[in-house]
Order: sequence, then structure tokens, then C-alpha cells
Amino acid sequence: MTQIKMTPSPSVPSDVYTREYYESCCQGYEEFNRSQGAMLPLRLSIPLELAQITSGIRVIDIGCGRGEIVLHCALRGAKIWGLDYAAEAVKLAQKSLEEIAPADIWLKLAIQQADASRLPFPDNSVELIFMLDVVEHLYPNELSRAFDEAWRVLKPGGRIIIHTMPNLWYYHFGYPIFRWMERLRGNYIPKNPRERWPFSHVHVNEQDPPRLRQALQASRFKTRVWLKSTQSYKDETNLIVRWGMLFLTRVYPFRWIFCNDLFAVGEK
Repeated sequence: MTQIKMTPSPSVPSDVYTREYYESCCQGYEEFNRSQGAMLPLRLSIPLELAQITSGIRVIDIGCGRGEIVLHCALRGAKIWGLDYAAEAVKLAQKSLEEIAPADIWLKLAIQQADASRLPFPDNSVELIFMLDVVEHLYPNELSRAFDEAWRVLKPGGRIIIHTMPNLWYYHFGYPIFRWMERLRGNYIPKNPRERWPFSHVHVNEQDPPRLRQALQASRFKTRVWLKSTQSYKDETNLIVRWGMLFLTRVYPFRWIFCNDLFAVGEK
């Protein structure tokens, strides 16, 4: 009998996610470094507002990173588990929560190392899952398994809330226009937008709205996907250019190719 050799599914090695990544590159690091998680960037505060956390709700934060969402959900009375498969994320989240979290909320939270494709929870056991800036780090097969696992552990009517970036429509259509405008101003930026970010190699499954919707629907979620900018362009000193960027990333139909932030809610 011929023996079939199984090729393991690819994945980004967990040791790629270093302390440097979380403290100097992963979006929101400036707010984190100033406040140890008390201040939230828009990419996290928008999902937290969508969640409408109530006391006693059971929550999982997949890819908890530095632990900001874990802190804010526990402060609102949720029972929350922060999961990350990167050891450095787990250590950093535990350290920051020890420094800032009030003693009376420690019974409401836990941080542990775990894989999104094998969640250590029983079926139908939680009401809410966050998956913030994780989708783009999972290969398609990994993402499919992660969504299936989220469906399994959510109670009927439970929700998964997602943020991911970049928006591929921006990279394909908006960025070339932006690059051309910058050249007119005498600013030369790379043809490949990924070259502007030192950790772009960990983005192995970037999304656009239809692609993200289809992935969630394949795991049986009732799905809503939309674009909403979280960028302030505070570093742009020309006010006219800054206002133009804010307009293009927020107003239909321009935001479809200039907004770089994708949000989604999937309901079981």
C-alpha cells in the first residue's frame, strides 16, 4: 500500500512576534506605552463599543496581544480569557495587567497561550469572541479552522467581532493614487506599500470586504462587513492634505479604495 505523506499546513512561527513588535510596531503601541492599556486606539475602542459588554458575559479575545481588550472587558464585568499563541504576547499581557488591573477584577480574567484553531473551550460556552488584527496573520486554511472553532464555542446568537487591515482594495487601487500624489509633493514612497512596514512578512492572508464576508459565511456565520477608518493622519502637517485624507477614507464611494480598516461582525 502506498503511504501518503501529509504536508503540514503553513503557519507564521510564533517567535516572529517579539517584544519589539508589540511595543514599537503593532498599531496602538503609542497609547499602550503611555498608559499600559488604559488608553485604547480606535481599532480597539470601536470593537469594544460594538460588543456592548454587560456584567457576567463570557468572552474570548483571540490574539490578545498586549491585553488591552482583556482589561477593558473585565473592568466592565465580563469573564474574559485572553489567548495568544505568541509567548511574548502572553508574557507582556500578564505583566501589563499585573501593573494596572485592580485586584478585584483578577477573578474575571485569564491569559494563556493557545492556538486559534484549537480553542480550549467546550461547545456553546461563550457569548462573544474578539478577533482583532488576527485574520491577516493566518493562512487561509488556518483562518477557516479558526472561524469553525469560533462557531463551535459560541452560544446560539453569540457574535464574533473582527478588525483586520490592510484593505486590499486600498493596496490595489487607492495606494497607487496616493503614491502619485505624494510624488507631486516631492515625497517618494515605495511602489509596494508593504515595504513601509517592517513586519509586513507576517501578513499572509490580507483581505478585502467580499473575501472576508465569504470566509465568515463559509463557517456559517450571519455576517456584516464594512470599512471604517481608524486613522487620524496626525503626522500630516499640511491641513488641506490632511482634511483630504480624512474625507477620502470616510466618505462613500471613495472609502472603498482609500480606507484601510475592515470591520466585521459574525453572528451564530
